[in-house]
Amino acid sequence: MKKMLLMGIVFLGIFVSVQAQDSPLKEYLGKYTFAEGSPVTEVVLTVQDSVLVSTSSVGAFPLEKKGVDTFYLAAYDALVIFKRDGNNVVTGVGINVQGMELIGTKAAASSALKQDFYFEDQIWADKLYN
Repeated sequence: MKKMLLMGIVFLGIFVSVQAQDSPLKEYLGKYTFAEGSPVTEVVLTVQDSVLVSTSSVGAFPLEKKGVDTFYLAAYDALVIFKRDGNNVVTGVGINVQGMELIGTKAAASSALKQDFYFEDQIWADKLYN
């Protein structure tokens, strides 16, 4: 009985890990840089409790999914639209806020491991990459 319980826990852990890695939000994660003079110079996107979260010098705010590549940033009444290249890879973001559009370019991750840290735990990402 103990062996069956242990195997059940192991399989559950594997299932949860696979689900987290296959999150549709994972493709948005990472650091986005904005032009000099923008209200924010960089934004880091992470996932916390299955919600995409934007963290910058002005604070951390959740993004509400509205559609394919479209999110809403309620704290600033802003529309957030992700840009893709010809290979369907997220390469940037446009943030429409207060009549202006801020354009951010996604920084290339040095490795898949870095992306996993962004996804799994913002604290570890901060310690390792900032």
